[in-house]
Amino acid sequence: MPELPEVETIKRALSKKILGKVILKVESNFEKIVAQPDFKAFEKIITGKTIESLSRRGKFLLFHLSGSKIMVSHLRMTGHWLVGPEIKKDKFMHLIFQLSGGQTMAYSDIRKFGRVWLISSRDLGKFEPVLKLGPEPLGNEFVFEEFSQSLAKNKGKIKVLLLNQQIVAGLGNIYVDEVLYRAGVKPSRPANRLTVTGKKLIFDAIKNILAKAIKYKGTTVVNFTTPEGKGGDFQKHLKVYGKKGNKCPRCQGEIKRIVVAGRGTHYCPNCQK
Repeated sequence: MPELPEVETIKRALSKKILGKVILKVESNFEKIVAQPDFKAFEKIITGKTIESLSRRGKFLLFHLSGSKIMVSHLRMTGHWLVGPEIKKDKFMHLIFQLSGGQTMAYSDIRKFGRVWLISSRDLGKFEPVLKLGPEPLGNEFVFEEFSQSLAKNKGKIKVLLLNQQIVAGLGNIYVDEVLYRAGVKPSRPANRLTVTGKKLIFDAIKNILAKAIKYKGTTVVNFTTPEGKGGDFQKHLKVYGKKGNKCPRCQGEIKRIVVAGRGTHYCPNCQK
């Protein structure tokens, strides 16, 4: 699933290509990809709108349009956006936008789990999927004292807590594994049993790992691509995720795979306690 670094990478790449462009036409081969409103209303409202800016909230991508409209996109498992003067169409492109200046923008999603919503700007504060999100981990609102308190009052496993988008927005399976490895914390450890030092190591690791992943334009494990159709490079820097049976970069012990709350989880038993 695209996580914060992948969505941020998409946002930055699209911003270079589509800002100021007018949406001339939109077509779909799977109209249910638009969750709100129905596709006919979506098509009518969005046609003629100018793409004024893009932003990101957690794993959500927000297209700010003229007329005080926002198109919200969540990529779920396999979604990604493509843009270019010529895009070769295939059956997985469920939304295709013809833009002014000869550009085409397409939303592609093999498993069709992703969704798009079109809302008024004034309703963003009431838009439930975004409203429930916790602080942005790379923003000023991500404060250690509040993060520490959230963990201290929760008996759940630390990996489960970090995957909770209400605790911190944007983390998913890949980056939680990498964060906990960097912090030296076992994924199954109860959050309320962490020391202040342990929590600070996790807090700092979140910022470090996400910033580095953005620098390398995300992680391509299965099918993530940038809007230019290229893969990310952070998979070259992964320490534990997907490394079952490999040697730990720190201690040369064996990386193990366990299941935590139904999620495949990679860690080093020697380095993570």
